[in-house]
Amino acid sequence: MNKIDLEVLKKKEMLSVKEVAILLNCSEKSIYRNIHHGRIKAVNFGKRLTRIKRSDIDNLFD
Repeated sequence: MNKIDLEVLKKKEMLSVKEVAILLNCSEKSIYRNIHHGRIKAVNFGKRLTRIKRSDIDNLFD
């Protein structure tokens, strides 16, 4: 991802697991593990559609 793509991700309100992994510079597996342990709140909109609110990611660092 280049800088322009990161700026677009920073402005989105709902993010996919892959996008959160890019923002946090970690693996998708780590994101799913944190969702499972309750550290990251996520919503499943279907069998293969998980979304995470941008504000929840920002609150991880407060």
